[in-house]
Amino acid sequence: MKVALLHNSRPPGHSDLPDDSFEEYDTPETIRAVAEALRGLRVEVEQVEANRDLPRRLAAGGYGFAFNIAEGCGRRCREAIPAAVCELLGIPFTGSDLLTLAVTLDKAAARRMVSPEVPVARAVLIDHQRDEARLEALAYPVMVKPNDEGSSKGIRNNPVAKTVQAAVDRARWLRECYHCPVLVEEFLEGTEVTVGVAGNGDAVRVLGMMEIAPTIPEADWTYSLEVKRDWRRCVRYHVPPRLSPSTIAQLKNYALTAYGLLGCRDLARLDFRLDAAGVPHFLECNPLPGLNPESGDIVLLSQSKLPYEILVQGVLVDAARRYNVALPNGHA
Repeated sequence: MKVALLHNSRPPGHSDLPDDSFEEYDTPETIRAVAEALRGLRVEVEQVEANRDLPRRLAAGGYGFAFNIAEGCGRRCREAIPAAVCELLGIPFTGSDLLTLAVTLDKAAARRMVSPEVPVARAVLIDHQRDEARLEALAYPVMVKPNDEGSSKGIRNNPVAKTVQAAVDRARWLRECYHCPVLVEEFLEGTEVTVGVAGNGDAVRVLGMMEIAPTIPEADWTYSLEVKRDWRRCVRYHVPPRLSPSTIAQLKNYALTAYGLLGCRDLARLDFRLDAAGVPHFLECNPLPGLNPESGDIVLLSQSKLPYEILVQGVLVDAARRYNVALPNGHA
């Protein structure tokens, strides 16, 4: 079987844009690692850039499947575009469908989809200057972040605002730089946990959970872009999280519930943070979790049980079963 590995690779230079503009895009090392893992299933893998040439490449390539890790190009619905091309051409593809990919990139929309079944922090969406008056209703401090970005884009060293005016200033700066609405959420001071979920239907399962903690505890700490870029020095990952069995069970229930409500397929990573009372709150869902073999959160949280190759291969195996397509190694 010929498999198209849909991806977006990071361009070499973009000095006229914010330095995190292409943070979501994959490095050559990640793309090669995913391709090599898939070849373990005895499939032929071709790397296909998800750019404007994608429809032509897929239509002419004779592909039996697409393995989708592409972030797409554009704004709010960009992650849905590669999946939409596959659907248009009738090519089976891994991962969530275009509706889920579009909804989960829009943090406010994803919050509305999972609540009230899964708790979310109180928040205000700032799309126009007139929305800023609603910030008075929130309890401070607050987290200020781009509404439809991923990979912590725009969540830099100072994403927490302690006053209304600070939130206004931060939101205006983000809207100017990233050209999208801004989500302002009441800051949750508890533990941050990310949960990996895989599978479909009755076979949906939690792959693992990971607590994300600062090396040196500090007030209003966030898993910012600078922290992620320097994770070996700034972060301590705890698998499983240092939480009570009841909280772990609650996180598992909320992760599975959100995965279902958002319509996720095959693989996703869901992020939560606890409030002062220890109640987990949904932050966001990433249905295209990063698969960097050294630093991908879903790789780190599952590696004690799943070797990297098995994690990656499992996505294609689950997707093939969903489509009832037989793989060369006998999986269907």
